[in-house]
Amino acid sequence: MTSRRDFLRVMGGTGTGLVLGLCLEPRVRAGEVAKTEFHPNVFLALRRDGTVRLTVPKTEMGQGVRTALPLVLAEEMDLDWARIEVVNAQPGPDFKSMQTGGSTSVSSTWLPLRRAGATAREMLKAAAAAQWKVGLEQCRTGNGFVLGPAGQKVGYGDLAEDAAKQPVPKDPPLKKAADYRLVGKPTLRFDGKAIVTGKAIFGLDVRRPGQRYAALLRCPVPGGQPRTWDAAKAMAVRGVQAVVQVPSGLAVVASSTWAAFKGRDALAATTSWDEGAAKDFSTAGLEARMRTALTGPAEEARKEGDPEQALEAASRRIEADYSFPYQAHATVEPMNAVVQLGSESAELWTGTQSPNHAQEQAAEALGFKPEQLKLNVALLGGGFGRRLGTDFSTEAAQVAKAAGGGPIQVVWDREDEFRHDLYHPATLHRLQAGLDAKGALSAWTHRVAGPAILRSWLSGQKSPAQASVETNGAADNPYAIPAMRVDFAEVEVPTPLGWWRGIEIVPNVFARECFLDEIAHAQGRDPLQVRLEFLGDRGLVKFGQDEADLRRLKKVLQVAAEKAGWGRKLPAGHGLGLACHAYDGRSYAAQVAEVSVVKGRLKVHKITCAVDCGPVVNPAGLQAQVEGGIVFGLSALFTQITWEKGRTVQTGYLDFPLLRLADTPVIETHVVVGSDTPTGIGEPPVPLPIPAVLNALFAATGKRIRTLPLLPESLA
Repeated sequence: MTSRRDFLRVMGGTGTGLVLGLCLEPRVRAGEVAKTEFHPNVFLALRRDGTVRLTVPKTEMGQGVRTALPLVLAEEMDLDWARIEVVNAQPGPDFKSMQTGGSTSVSSTWLPLRRAGATAREMLKAAAAAQWKVGLEQCRTGNGFVLGPAGQKVGYGDLAEDAAKQPVPKDPPLKKAADYRLVGKPTLRFDGKAIVTGKAIFGLDVRRPGQRYAALLRCPVPGGQPRTWDAAKAMAVRGVQAVVQVPSGLAVVASSTWAAFKGRDALAATTSWDEGAAKDFSTAGLEARMRTALTGPAEEARKEGDPEQALEAASRRIEADYSFPYQAHATVEPMNAVVQLGSESAELWTGTQSPNHAQEQAAEALGFKPEQLKLNVALLGGGFGRRLGTDFSTEAAQVAKAAGGGPIQVVWDREDEFRHDLYHPATLHRLQAGLDAKGALSAWTHRVAGPAILRSWLSGQKSPAQASVETNGAADNPYAIPAMRVDFAEVEVPTPLGWWRGIEIVPNVFARECFLDEIAHAQGRDPLQVRLEFLGDRGLVKFGQDEADLRRLKKVLQVAAEKAGWGRKLPAGHGLGLACHAYDGRSYAAQVAEVSVVKGRLKVHKITCAVDCGPVVNPAGLQAQVEGGIVFGLSALFTQITWEKGRTVQTGYLDFPLLRLADTPVIETHVVVGSDTPTGIGEPPVPLPIPAVLNALFAATGKRIRTLPLLPESLA
């Protein structure tokens, strides 16, 4: 089985890790003199005044990466945290694979950053040792200084020039965890103050001299193209300067965003459309095709034993269908990009999770080579996988070329976001289980029917990894079941699709964990004890190419249950439910939800979460990630994108009700450390709130919910 993690590695252009495409050659080699700063590698530059510039190769979108990654490097280098400047890397020869996704930012940079910091530290120690004429082993470092055996003390800045002349150590010693003074301590976000005071620069904040603004009139049906239009109507709006056609539609270029949007509205009244192949697409039609696919041919993702024979021989069979709808990313900051076009080069400012790919695509649209386009990565007002796509930045390049230079900022509005997202697709799940004469689980099958995100990501091409990627969260079922089959039945759709926070794991784990709850109740057993029994005492277990340490999964499940008081007496109308998962076989999470239903209204009182993602770089950041992931997952209980005549019915937050503060439960986070290497926390908490809450809802009311979104009539 190929995980999305492996797929992202391929898409990122490297087979060895998301950041191992970095050029790690020293910027200043032995024997050369640094005129202004000590720049031993691509990550850091030490100035003579002792300040240090740290270059972060990942995109900050609220997950705290611009704090966590500098902490790792600063720890090994023994830097003064107050004298650090953090800047974003730019795609190019030094940073060939900057993609941010798959909860890999810390795990993929952990060793490279530590080695970079340790290298610089040892070179600074060597410079001081030479100056004091003492052995290297007699020198130590602390908070931006090298300390000598006789009480000597010299700041890093004063050693910058001499350090640049030192040989670069090939294998510098790394710190032991017991010696950490920064890593593992709660640390405020590096950008926090700038964000709350409005000084931080997001993509929408970019302003260049002479900047113009553009709004796109796109066909409301994905893939549709304008047939006729009257540009004069838009040009009559004060401030509108041009109307140009680009592949995604008609761009109205103006002196302000207000004028661009007003001009676009005027243009819309005169435009007719060729709505293309998607004009008849509907949710009802897709559901019918997915239901047909539940019994048709499928691609096998995992098979153990003979599940068909085991089902046939079962004393009792349990079957259930689970349904998950289309979802939008619904980022707070709409898509945007600024492009400034010159005769032989260009510059792009945007918030992107795929800087290298964005650079390549925009350069191609302008007729340039990637090295002719400078890309500046801004802060992101939400990513959730949406900004792994480069459609919006490529579109901005196309507008700049058609409208004659720049700088031009293309800005989407909220309706654009919902009408032209790279959607998470709907899926339908059929699960079957067989119980033997003693009531023990003897067989399990799980079919996932729906569109393939991977095919859309690969421009319509089918990948050999498709079945395993689309069944992520189902094919890696961690429970010991004698006979099992998991397969995927593709149902093609004309809508654009993209990665979503938690990706296919969310609907697949929703179906898996709720169905296991059904089995436990059919057996008359405690759902916690059933899970613990099926996890058993196994250690590393392989699922295709991936593996998971089930001891770690079992541990977080036990911790979450203990901290939530599983089995305690609850108030009338309350229920507890739980769920767990091993995310890509590397991070482990379990959650217990406490809910009640009063007069047909669901209230989630508390989510207790236990996670194991290895050592924690910044506990404050981890807690924020867990809480944000749970809120994201809880929102998906109530949101959906539906289609009629090729159009989305939902167009904004009013009919796509993300979780509000008043409805957010108490969230309690407990950390279990089961390895010595960080493994990622951005997505592991996301899939679990849905099954945990729905299992708790059943415990409270006896109602089994198998179709999302959760509507008021479902609880009546």
